[in-house]
Amino acid sequence: MGFALIKLFRQRYKTGLLRNTDKLCIPAFIISIVIPVIVLRITVFHNEEMAQVLLNTQSYDDYYSLIKMLCLLLATILLFIIFAHKRDTEKQIHKSLLLLIPYVACILLSVIYSDYKISSAFGIVDHYEGALTQLCYCFVLVFFYYLVDNTSIVITIFKMLCIGSFIVAFIGLLQFIGILYTERPYEISSTIGNSNYVGTYAALLVPITFALILIETDKIKKVLNIIIYFGAAFFLLVGSQSRAGYIAFAVTTLLFLILMWGELKKQLKWFFATVFYGVIIFILMSTYSNGVIWNEVQSLNPLKQEVHKGKLIFEDVIIYGTNVEVKTNKWILNLEYTNEGFIFYNEDMQHIPHKKDNNAIDIHFLQEPYQEISVREIKNEDYTWIMLEVEGKDIEFVYVNDKLKVVGFNGKVTDIEAAESFGFTGKESFASGRGYIWSRSIPLLKKAIFIGYGPDTFIYIFPQNDIVGKLNYGAIWAIISKPHNWYLQIALGYGVLSLICILALIIWLLVNALMFIYRNVKTLTPSAKVEGVSVKYSDRRIIVSAIILSVAGYCITGVFNDSIVAVSPIFWMLLGMGIRQSSLKL
Repeated sequence: MGFALIKLFRQRYKTGLLRNTDKLCIPAFIISIVIPVIVLRITVFHNEEMAQVLLNTQSYDDYYSLIKMLCLLLATILLFIIFAHKRDTEKQIHKSLLLLIPYVACILLSVIYSDYKISSAFGIVDHYEGALTQLCYCFVLVFFYYLVDNTSIVITIFKMLCIGSFIVAFIGLLQFIGILYTERPYEISSTIGNSNYVGTYAALLVPITFALILIETDKIKKVLNIIIYFGAAFFLLVGSQSRAGYIAFAVTTLLFLILMWGELKKQLKWFFATVFYGVIIFILMSTYSNGVIWNEVQSLNPLKQEVHKGKLIFEDVIIYGTNVEVKTNKWILNLEYTNEGFIFYNEDMQHIPHKKDNNAIDIHFLQEPYQEISVREIKNEDYTWIMLEVEGKDIEFVYVNDKLKVVGFNGKVTDIEAAESFGFTGKESFASGRGYIWSRSIPLLKKAIFIGYGPDTFIYIFPQNDIVGKLNYGAIWAIISKPHNWYLQIALGYGVLSLICILALIIWLLVNALMFIYRNVKTLTPSAKVEGVSVKYSDRRIIVSAIILSVAGYCITGVFNDSIVAVSPIFWMLLGMGIRQSSLKL
């Protein structure tokens, strides 16, 4: 497919017959194949804003985000040039696209009024989801709406997307079998950079592969579509170990059965062949991973309760003068600083017996339940420092200026300030710690109704020195750089109003597409002319169904994942094509 496109492009270029639809293949190729696949190490030196957060380094080696963002910018520029030179392009603004006007206005205003203008304009390291990227997304939507005016182009772009997924899956296979490094065994991140977003990528691609299988009439090509296109997308989905991706796949597959049942009944043997092939892939991957994949699927069981028995939970840490109270669900430890060092008490203010090693640094408690706590104390002329280590989690205190302070985010000596939270009390570990992040993020929405804090500035506005919350989440020093929720990312970045606009646009597409799918089905002819091109109505119906299900899959994974430049351009491209295809009249 890829070589055929290059050959066709060269032939038409030499003969002067290069059409606008052929030119469109170049930015479509970049978005569908180059962006998901390309990886390049680029050393980025911290600007003054990032230097406030990443104190211990002067630069960052970016592999997955910056090069992809630059490719997105290139694709956007090419789309603009093609659009400007396409004379027969419909220039009238579609009413649904008017929602992008307040959306873009909110983005620009959020940058203007942001306290972090550099980051909000260009994004932070390893993300690059700033205003420049967001505007590129909007342009991709608009240009693909206006330029993709027939079904044949959509099918070509679908095939490009599947070629890209095959390359990503091949590299993911090398990770899965252990040839290439991966952080967790059998977990695929491939060229996307993060396994969670591989799940989002696969959720976008699986409905596309279903559509190509149904549309193809040649039996050999149909088999190849199942083996290569569907196999690659499903392999990535399973290997991502992304529960968000699994949920999106289950929902969109069920919806596809409902929307396409009439067409599926005509091709039942191909449908069952695809299902059987998917089952074989899953069994092989689960067996090879020694049950790791199967255990991840089992974790989706809503009846399976999370086991918290015996788990230590920090409830509060209070500093008053030279005294500290550390309260957990198992014990209460009181510390008092004196000239001789620290004295330790239980909740009844009774002395806790302990001993010191010969070096007088390590302290060991001799009484339950405090024996699980490791203590280190260092005292010199400048300061007195003590660290408590419990179940792999550290909390440090320093005596300075006649009072105790805690060592917080970035190693800064600070006072403890309670972070405002909303919901998820006792459920902070929900969805791999997302409950904690969401509970601290939702209160920030109060100041982001009309405009947000600036695109990609979450790392600055999140309460990074939330000592108690961070201890339960993982570690005080963990940097929370994203909300792990696309909707919170939009609302906090450029305002709740912008979120309402983009949701309205997506809902408009879904409703309009469903109306198209079921509008006058019995009265329509098997084929018709659309923009001068002969198409089968069933093909358009399948294409529109696949697009809205891909969009729905992205929205489902968006509950747990953020937007990233490796995957999101595909979503915005499909959104633009979906609006156009569901609006064309037969």
